[in-house]
Amino acid sequence: MSTGGGRAREGPRGGDDFHRLTRNRGTSWPKLRRAFRLLVSPDRIRDDIDAELRFHIEGRIEDLMARGLARAEAEREVDARFGSIDVYREETRAIDERTIHEERRMELLDTIARETRQALRALARSRGFTFIAILTLALGIGATTAVYTLLDRVVLDPLPYPHADRLVQVGSLVSGKTVTGEWGVSAAGYFYYLDHNRTFDALGVFMRRDLSMVAGGRAERVRAAGVSASIGKVLGVHASLGRSINADDDRPGVAPVVVLSHAYWVSRFGGDPEIVGQSISIEGRPMEVVGVLAPGENLPAIGAAPDPDLWLPLGLDPAATPINDHGYRAIGRLRDGTTVEAARADLASLTARFPEELPTAYSPGFMRDYHFTANVTPLRDAVVGDTSRTLWMILGAVALVLVIACANVANLFLVRLEGRRREMAVRTALGADRTHLAWHYLTESVILAVAAGALGVALSWGAIRLLITMAPASIPRLAEIHLGWKSIIFAAIISLGTGVIFGLLPLWQSGVDVDTLRENARGMTASRGRHAVRGTLVVAQVALAVVLLAAAGVMLRSFERLRSVRPGFDATGVIALDVSLPYARYSDYASTSAFYRELQARVAALPGVEAVGATHALPLDGGGPCTVLFAKGATAPNKGAAPCIRYTYVTPGYFQTMGITLHGTPSAWNDVDGKHAGVVVSGSLADRFWPGEDPVGKEIKGGSGEAYFQVAAATGDVRIEDLRTPAPEIIYFPIVPAQGTALWGIASSMTLVVRVKSADPLALVPSIRRTLAAIDPNVPLANARSMSDVVAKSMARLSFTMLLLGVAGAMALVLSGVGLYGVISYIVGERRGEIGVRMALGARAGDVGGMVMLQSVRLAAIGVAIGLVFAAAATRVLRSLLFEVSPTDPLTLAAVAVFLVLLAALASYAPARRAARVDPIEVLRA
Repeated sequence: MSTGGGRAREGPRGGDDFHRLTRNRGTSWPKLRRAFRLLVSPDRIRDDIDAELRFHIEGRIEDLMARGLARAEAEREVDARFGSIDVYREETRAIDERTIHEERRMELLDTIARETRQALRALARSRGFTFIAILTLALGIGATTAVYTLLDRVVLDPLPYPHADRLVQVGSLVSGKTVTGEWGVSAAGYFYYLDHNRTFDALGVFMRRDLSMVAGGRAERVRAAGVSASIGKVLGVHASLGRSINADDDRPGVAPVVVLSHAYWVSRFGGDPEIVGQSISIEGRPMEVVGVLAPGENLPAIGAAPDPDLWLPLGLDPAATPINDHGYRAIGRLRDGTTVEAARADLASLTARFPEELPTAYSPGFMRDYHFTANVTPLRDAVVGDTSRTLWMILGAVALVLVIACANVANLFLVRLEGRRREMAVRTALGADRTHLAWHYLTESVILAVAAGALGVALSWGAIRLLITMAPASIPRLAEIHLGWKSIIFAAIISLGTGVIFGLLPLWQSGVDVDTLRENARGMTASRGRHAVRGTLVVAQVALAVVLLAAAGVMLRSFERLRSVRPGFDATGVIALDVSLPYARYSDYASTSAFYRELQARVAALPGVEAVGATHALPLDGGGPCTVLFAKGATAPNKGAAPCIRYTYVTPGYFQTMGITLHGTPSAWNDVDGKHAGVVVSGSLADRFWPGEDPVGKEIKGGSGEAYFQVAAATGDVRIEDLRTPAPEIIYFPIVPAQGTALWGIASSMTLVVRVKSADPLALVPSIRRTLAAIDPNVPLANARSMSDVVAKSMARLSFTMLLLGVAGAMALVLSGVGLYGVISYIVGERRGEIGVRMALGARAGDVGGMVMLQSVRLAAIGVAIGLVFAAAATRVLRSLLFEVSPTDPLTLAAVAVFLVLLAALASYAPARRAARVDPIEVLRA
């Protein structure tokens, strides 16, 4: 490119010279490009471009003046030839900026590639360090990611519905003398809320129940839900095939229809689209399949209830006589901008009018004695329950494990850094700035952390599968938990964060001074400051391990206490199987009783069977309803509210099968068939009505009947809900009411219990299934389980938490032990010269070994002391999970402290022995 002098080339107007200038800017002016690379501010670029343009213009003017033109004429000629300077200025600036950006990008990529190659070579040379650091970090990242995945699905995003923040559960809160808790809503209450509320866009109810179904000639028990037509609008769910239940379906007396869940449609009917319009037999009645729900859509898992397979219309009648039966769950969608508190106040004001609006169901005495009122809670809280607290605690535990793992790897980095301090000092002394050192060490640590993160994600995938297997059924949406993009991003953030932190460690200690060079000279050891840093990390590890081990310890003691609780029955050798009778064929007491009597007789005749019975509510399997009882001639008359006592139906043989202790003789089948069977009461219930008296022969009634049942026997107290909850007062009714008495319905769904001599009781299930099919092939048998499993299931939440805390504590223990061993080993290796001098001057091997062990024990003791303080505070969050154990149990804390001190002594044994064997002559010669 010509810049002045010579002959001006003729050409068309428009600035050919500047076009050549801009076309060649990528290959010309190296000094100018260097200046642009260093000074890239917009103002500086503009100034440099203006200077360059002036340079070219002046050159052309001088060239024309040399040919004899006056300056003014030469300037006009140049202006005519070049045209608008602003156009070329902007074009040139754009080219410069692109060139600088490309050069900087290429320089950055070259730097990354160069540092990556160097980092990979350095890590390959230190295979031991690389393997241990990656594995240690991967364990911490994998455990944390797995628990986060569980927490995200169950707690942070538990509701797969649109605008889920507006969904609430509506219930009835009671706090009377004999019952406290939350009931559902009654049919009458639901219709009253529906007509008079001012805070809901929509309100719906549903009731879960197990039903018998026959399809394709096969009988089975299915999970079903009776729903109001409005429930679809409330939840925002729809059918992907056919239609959902509408208002016409939900009227009493119309032809019954059914909607299938998507999962059940696929598993049971193979995803056949022709199923819509077909008829299936449910409870002995033909029902038309009108639709299939969309994938992933169903009722909320309140109480961790499994998704129903079928939706049926409830068919509630708003004109029916109101009764005080709170068996329905209600869900509402709040109006936009309405708060939960406003909805609660709205329904509470409506509930207060129940005695005057619904007098047949709600008397003023009932409202007063039971403190009955409406309750509105966010649906998210109803679904998650107290699972949220448990999962947050477990996430905190594995996060502590991750911190311990990071401390371990930080110690490894510090130890490795000691061997490279002279390299850093030389690099800095020769002119390497902190940016270069940052790239060098940051690249190495990030590569290591990313590798650990990748391995951690793989480990978390397996850990999630294991967690799902071990998790109790009370955790909702377990089947939907999987390793998704959120979990991968979570693991990536942790990995990159730890990589950056480890990469900054060398810069934190990268000063170049006389002490740095002296510390790496022969015969010198690291400064006290760096020893203190490593010691502090070990102390922190031990302190965190104390917290985790203390938490695991109190959970273990609580679990042992819970296991020692007697449930009130003998679970050994007992199996339970659910039986559901089709209502169309078994619609009265006589047919139901005849069926169960024949079934029990045939099962009792099977080889190895000792006893058979049946119950409507199995102990430790979920509780049951309650009813108001009245006792004739009670010596302790009821004061205030009549008690609402749990009740269930049982058949003869039930108490013998379950091994429940009895005082008196329960009714036999002849008594049941003759309609003069008596009831059995728990000992605590007998003490309520007849303290100090024999309850056998007393009379008691429940419900609306006028006649009384006679008490035939009294039992020992039996745990009904779980082992943690004290045994409630309970009354056992026969499956057929005595003459003149009343029950609450036909016991069509019962649980058959069988006591078996075999070591494997469940091996008898196929024989029982064949026996049932011989009696009635349309009656399904489902949910076979041993009572030992039922007992274990009642402790599942505690055992799950204990197991995960135990695993976290074990990982912390191992990492702490490794950390102690690594630090003490490094100190011994670093102080070989000092130890050699000591032994040359007369120190004994035992003294040297004791000095090393004492140093390890001292670090552990400091960590234990700090950890006990934090453990005393941290374990208090476990209070709601513990059973008869204090969160600050002294025995547990003392055991943890002693164990960790012993671990420190054990971890220092090998380094101490190595120190005691140092040859002073060899060391001094070196």
